[in-house]
Amino acid sequence: MKIDLASCPSRPWLAAAVFAAAGFGPATSRALAEAHATEPAAAQTDDVGAESATGFRGIKLGEFKIRTSHTVSSRQDGVSFILYATVKNDDFKNFDRLFENRKIKIRDQVVVATRLVPIEDYDDPELAKFRRRILLRLRRTMPELPIDNVYVSDFSLTAKTQ
Repeated sequence: MKIDLASCPSRPWLAAAVFAAAGFGPATSRALAEAHATEPAAAQTDDVGAESATGFRGIKLGEFKIRTSHTVSSRQDGVSFILYATVKNDDFKNFDRLFENRKIKIRDQVVVATRLVPIEDYDDPELAKFRRRILLRLRRTMPELPIDNVYVSDFSLTAKTQ
C-alpha cells in the first residue's frame, strides 16, 4: 500500500501539528489538534460527576480487571471493579489538571494495592480495607492529588483452585 502525502487534503494541518510538536512542545500541538477536531471530547465528561450539594465531585478513575496467581496454594484470583474518587469542588480544577498526566501511575498503584490485598479482606460488603489500601497508596505516591475518598462499583471476585 502506497500513500501519496502530496495529494492529501489534510497535509497543511499535519505539517502544522508536527511543527508545533517539535518547536513548541506537546501542549501546543494538543491545543492545535483540539482546535481543529471534528468530534467534541464527550468521553471526558462521562467520567466526571456534576457538582453535588455536599461540595464533592465524583470522578471515574478507571475500570480494572486484575488476576493474581498464588503458586503455593495453586489458586488464581480474579478481581474486577470500577473505581471512583471524590474530590472537593474547590480542588477539582487542580485535580483535573494533574489527573491527565498521572493516569498511568494511578492505574499502576491500584493494581499493586489490589494484588497485595488478602482474599479475606474481600468478605467485607463495603470493602473498607480494600478501599483504604488503595486510598493510602494513592496518597503516599501522589500527595499532590487532592483525593478525598475512593469508592468501588461493579465489584466481582473469582477464585479458582487448580
